[in-house]
Amino acid sequence: MKKIKTLAMPLLLGALALVHTTSQAQAWPTKPIKLIAPSTAGGPPDVYARALAEQLGKLLGQPLVVENSPAAGGMIGAQQIMRAPTDGYTLLVNTAGMMTITPNANPKAQYKATDFTQICQGVEAALVLASNPSLGTKNYGELATWIKTQKTPPIYSSYSLGSPAHFLGYQLSEALKTEMTHIPYKSSPQQVNDMLADMAPLGFVQVATASPHIKAGKLTAYAVTSEKRVAQLPNVPTVGELGLPQLTTTVWFGLSGPKGLPPAIVSKLTQAHQQVLASPEFQARMATAGLDASPDVCGDKFMRKMNVETERWAHIIKATGFEATN
Repeated sequence: MKKIKTLAMPLLLGALALVHTTSQAQAWPTKPIKLIAPSTAGGPPDVYARALAEQLGKLLGQPLVVENSPAAGGMIGAQQIMRAPTDGYTLLVNTAGMMTITPNANPKAQYKATDFTQICQGVEAALVLASNPSLGTKNYGELATWIKTQKTPPIYSSYSLGSPAHFLGYQLSEALKTEMTHIPYKSSPQQVNDMLADMAPLGFVQVATASPHIKAGKLTAYAVTSEKRVAQLPNVPTVGELGLPQLTTTVWFGLSGPKGLPPAIVSKLTQAHQQVLASPEFQARMATAGLDASPDVCGDKFMRKMNVETERWAHIIKATGFEATN
């Protein structure tokens, strides 16, 4: 009998621990939740994070407190999530760059997309190739001629080193069979400010940040990087229309948690997140910011999308020889 009791005790303790963990997950949340956003205040990921936090807080019955962590393109925030307890009280707004580019471009990242619980994609948006009107080019054909006839490699900017905007510039230079010089910024607002000041006149810019200036005539738009034209800039052609389908991409933001997040918490977050995305109020708020709600991209489907994009960017990163140093 003693032998049987000795063998059964670990099983009993394990079962009790499982019951305790399950009951905790079902009761979740019972206190405020920290939501780490990988951008400066006012940047597109921050806009999504704050709208999501407001709506999720109402549905979950606990406030979500947004904490901005823009350092190293959000890499520091991602690493913070990896070390966080799996209790659902620390979550991350992820980005396409953070999850599909940084792991291949920065040896210091020491993570990959599968090292997190990937909950849902939230919003996505095209980038727009734009310039200061001082270039004097009114369409892509004129811009391409201008780029190819410069005596020194023309400068293009991105909102972050190692971002999709960075590598789209490389792909554009390949398509035009010419060299271009890249200048990275630390945020989309900083990039646009310098473009408006004609300090870095050309670049791939987030639509959310650039569209008001394009509509005001302060920036010239040449192409958007989505498969279809965007509602904010209906007269601007897609890169596919211009014969550059290889540049087609969108940037997206979503929700992640630490790896091993209890299924009961993941289920609650998924359902609440999808409910937020279906809200006309949320959709209108995102549309104003140039972002489109993207429902039904959760769990395994979200992870498969990341895998496809990771393979694409890994190939380009290898071709460029790029390695992040921060």
